[in-house]
Amino acid sequence: MLFDAGKSFSETAGRMALLGKDIREVDGIVLSHAHGDHYQGIGPIARRLGIPVYVREEVYAACRWRLGPLDVRHFEGEFRIKDLAITPIETSHDVTSCGFVVGRFGMFTDTGCVTSQMKEAIRELDAVLLESNYDEEMLLNGPYPRLLKERILSARGHLSNDDASDFIRRHGSHLSMVFLAHLSQQNNTAEKVREAFESLNADRPYVVCSRSRQTGTYLLNGGRPGPDPHVC
Repeated sequence: MLFDAGKSFSETAGRMALLGKDIREVDGIVLSHAHGDHYQGIGPIARRLGIPVYVREEVYAACRWRLGPLDVRHFEGEFRIKDLAITPIETSHDVTSCGFVVGRFGMFTDTGCVTSQMKEAIRELDAVLLESNYDEEMLLNGPYPRLLKERILSARGHLSNDDASDFIRRHGSHLSMVFLAHLSQQNNTAEKVREAFESLNADRPYVVCSRSRQTGTYLLNGGRPGPDPHVC
């Protein structure tokens, strides 16, 4: 399955192919929220493959005219795609949004603060993909308008490098792997993410996910061999 799809069909298929994955094997696409960088590729991909899109009703209403005709399946609580159970986890953004837990793997991006559901969910996870969106100094000294800076910094904006690293320090010491993702192109660098994370989590295995290329394929099961690969 795909969680969000902000890239074109060809770029998504190409990145998957480099990981040894065939896009034609995707059984569905799950949408977290109605921002274009998360849904722009969903319509073309879903229609070309003839697969359903799983989305909250409120999220779908906010972007349906941009998505075009689709086989839409609405969810609120836990839902399934074939044999996989998927649990939505509340995040805090300026539109209705959520992260997801699949098995013992969690995905939390586009959140201005660490929500109570995120804190509860991470206790049962082996690995997490977590937003580490901006370096605060770069954001404050950067070119964005004041109102946009305030939105990003707010509790309904995005997690900073320091916020993400502190969340893992406080609640993720048991994790076997952390994927730090959704880096701002204007207000962050991979080096800034590494500096922040290692200052608080020196012994925690982690990967900084690239904006411009696929990150890799990882077998995640608490550090033990297992049947379910998760692609980042």
